[in-house]
Amino acid sequence: MGAWFEGREDVGREAWNGMKPVGGIAMALLFFGCWTVAVVIVMAIPYTREIFNHFEDHKVEALILAGVTFVIARVLAQAQVFWHRAHMPEGLVGVQTALFEPQGYEIVGGDDHTDSNNDSMAPSWLSRPVRTLLFRPASGDRSIDVYAYPAGSKVGDRGDAARVTLLISGTRVRLVGLAADQSGSDASPVHPAAKYYERGEYLLVPDAADSAQSSF
Repeated sequence: MGAWFEGREDVGREAWNGMKPVGGIAMALLFFGCWTVAVVIVMAIPYTREIFNHFEDHKVEALILAGVTFVIARVLAQAQVFWHRAHMPEGLVGVQTALFEPQGYEIVGGDDHTDSNNDSMAPSWLSRPVRTLLFRPASGDRSIDVYAYPAGSKVGDRGDAARVTLLISGTRVRLVGLAADQSGSDASPVHPAAKYYERGEYLLVPDAADSAQSSF
């Protein structure tokens, strides 16, 4: 049996604040939406409509409009970040997964795998290490299965990830050992599959009441 590790609110807060609610694609869509609104407004005003009706003569104004639109999109994106940080789930705590490495396991967000877009013969290996386990305290003992590699192993040389079982009791977590089911099938409701965010950097465990969809 592994040692118990106490979940701490400050660790959970640091990880929650580190999540990025707005990614590159979302930012691009946000800019496109703001640009569409800006164009509609500009075309509705006769004076500014000349920017697009005679674009060759108003390139500077168009660039200024694009710059203002980008700034507005960035402000809206930052507002989403502030909203995300202000709405951390009540009671959420975190445990740094590096604490499990002395027990021989490096918790990750999934298997290493080859890049199918790689044209070379050599495989391209990808790894998604998990830095923090985020969860709400459990009133009783609760088990979850997560992926792990042997601690200290090298990417590309460690084969398939094993599923290990973590036991959550109150605000404490400990590593029990290899999960009973290593067939690669979906976890059973007794051992709900953990939910991964930020490309596996943070592991957000759904509430036990709904293992299929997180209520966070």
